Amino acid sequence: MGDALRDELLGKVGKPMGLSGPSLAPDPVNVPMIRHWVDALDDRNPAYDEHTAAATRHGGIVAPPAMLQTWTMGRPTIEGIRERGGSAGEVGVDSPLAVLAAAGYTGTLATNSVLTFDRYLRPGDVLSSDTALESVSERKHTGLGRGYFIAWSNNFYDHDGTPVGNQLFTVFKFAPGPPPDGPREGRGNSATEHPAGEQLPPFDLDVTATVVVAGAIASRDFMPVHHDRDYAVAQGAPDIFMNILTSNGYVSRYVTDWSGGDSQVRQISTRLGGPAIPGQPLRLRGQVLSEAPADGERVIKVAVRADTDFGNHLTATVEVSLPR
Repeated sequence: MGDALRDELLGKVGKPMGLSGPSLAPDPVNVPMIRHWVDALDDRNPAYDEHTAAATRHGGIVAPPAMLQTWTMGRPTIEGIRERGGSAGEVGVDSPLAVLAAAGYTGTLATNSVLTFDRYLRPGDVLSSDTALESVSERKHTGLGRGYFIAWSNNFYDHDGTPVGNQLFTVFKFAPGPPPDGPREGRGNSATEHPAGEQLPPFDLDVTATVVVAGAIASRDFMPVHHDRDYAVAQGAPDIFMNILTSNGYVSRYVTDWSGGDSQVRQISTRLGGPAIPGQPLRLRGQVLSEAPADGERVIKVAVRADTDFGNHLTATVEVSLPR
């Protein structure tokens, strides 16, 4: 039996997600927003502090790499944001996300993110980004309801048009409610066996409503599921929950707390499981997978897992380099 909705969406693969063209950052990379981020995540890497960054390999303050998407997030119109599902402004009716919402798939849950960084950003950089639809899954049945996994690419450029990084991002667009009987697609991700290697020091985060909301604001993400409990529960969540930008921020902080201020994150590849919600501590654990020389650097791959009392919140692989 055919799926006319998926066929319509597949016709948009390779095309921009919206009709407005590339997104231009509302502000240059700036120190106050960097401070806001590091305060919200309590990330005290010396490379992110204008008073200590000169002594690091960067020679001056740089922005935390996990902030990449934050810089081009649009300024929100708060009125009506709940009805728009968290979108900063009106979404074109031909957008894949709008097409799905109009068909009843109003729920949105981030599931995967692969962030790759060509260089760290510095104050004064003015970014733009463009997006393109990458893939649309067949309709799936999960514990949240039925829906589609939608993936798109975000490419980020500086004011000269030089690439500075990219992101492959996947969300589950679903119709909230119990799915019909049949096979279900699992949301979680079981533990992966890794070769023995150096263990990173454990880090336990006390997740509170303040932590969740502070991270959402610092990343300019006004999706209601991250601050409006009634909205989140209506989407099938037990409470407001941490957004993926904040989760990536804590993964980056966890690894660079261990690797130090002279390290440079090259890539963060994340798969989300269950939500991180207030009242459930988030326990991060990590292990070195490999180390190899490349471009005059020591490139280290680290596996990270973050669990709550509900089970796995995320698994990630982080690639970080250090001077040889």
